Amino acid sequence: MPVHFLLNNRQMRLRKKSRFSGFFVFKNVLTLWLLYSLAGCEPALEHLPEQQLMDKAQQGHGAAAVLLAKKRQQQGDFPAALNWYQKALDAGLTNELAALLALKQRQDGFLATASYLEHHLQQQQSVNAAEADLAADYGIWHYAQSPAYFASNSNSSCSLTLQPVVQSKAGSRQLQLLQQQWQQDPQFSSLPVCFLPEKRINSTDLQCSYQAGQRIQCHYQVLTPDVAKGGFSQLLVVAGEGTANYNNGIVQLAESSSFEVFRHEFAHILGFIDEYSLSAEVAQAECRSDKIRPNLLTDKTQLDLYLQHWQLQRHDIQLQKVESCDNAGVQAFAPVTAMSFMRSHEAQVPDLYFKLMQKVLAQPELIMPVQYFYAYLARQEQDWYHWRLLMDQAAKQGYPDAQHLLQEASAIPTAP
Repeated sequence: MPVHFLLNNRQMRLRKKSRFSGFFVFKNVLTLWLLYSLAGCEPALEHLPEQQLMDKAQQGHGAAAVLLAKKRQQQGDFPAALNWYQKALDAGLTNELAALLALKQRQDGFLATASYLEHHLQQQQSVNAAEADLAADYGIWHYAQSPAYFASNSNSSCSLTLQPVVQSKAGSRQLQLLQQQWQQDPQFSSLPVCFLPEKRINSTDLQCSYQAGQRIQCHYQVLTPDVAKGGFSQLLVVAGEGTANYNNGIVQLAESSSFEVFRHEFAHILGFIDEYSLSAEVAQAECRSDKIRPNLLTDKTQLDLYLQHWQLQRHDIQLQKVESCDNAGVQAFAPVTAMSFMRSHEAQVPDLYFKLMQKVLAQPELIMPVQYFYAYLARQEQDWYHWRLLMDQAAKQGYPDAQHLLQEASAIPTAP
């Protein structure tokens, strides 16, 4: 057969194959186009113009709302970002709740975020595990599932009992850490001090503040029913952020307070005074010669009375000038020369101070119970029912001032 004939046949076959290949390519493209059209496919959300994306989000497209929320957050427009996160939640994307809460806390603070979450959960027919964890984070306890923490007490006898109170999971975790450190401390673990199981109060009720550099303030009145029941003499509140403090039976710690801060504030329960400069108001009240404090003398002439009161010898102490009473125009003295934990949180607890703590705890009836302070608050509100309940609890603990006031009240004749 001639060569040119073979070539022509091969060319014809190639041409046929080429025509069929083109047909199949066209058919595949047509099929894909039909499938694309039938499925209603659209360009990816991130490629849509801004207005189309907003229209979709407004119409209930959750993914579009999330995309807009993240864009606005990156741009620093937090109010707009919160609005789009809310649209995503309304569209059923509950997994975006954590992102919304984190941004809202950054924008509006912890308490406002907790209030929002409480309202959000109230609208839900059920709460999933992730939402329950968030409820614990923000102290909406009746939706939380984590059990309350209770540290076993190392002492069988309790001269002083503290009732811990928390308003968030962070506070509960910090309380657990502080109690573990207490039990590991060779000095404090040997004191006859006991801790009750933590009391969880909704953050929207207790409302402890989150203000760096300012004293933590809480709505302590919500604890009145628990305080009136008794069973403890001091409150230990681990909630909020700011400056820790002690006030009339309430040890107030931040959710980030260290053990060193805790032991300093605890010492205030036992009458120890700060060895740095007190405010003018506090100095005027505390720097009086008729008050005998474990770690403070307001005058050298008070020395003999101090030694007699604490049953110490002259060689047991070494007077050291401190700044406690400077704002009252009084030169105060500490009974030790070494830097103590009442002057600097990180300093050691002098042996003499630990010995004095034991002496104070040997007469717990002389430590003012928190019930006495709450009775004072009830009296200010002319709430005589709670005044009586609280004063009774303080008197049962042997506090002399409470017993005296109850005797006076019983001596007042009542109307017929």
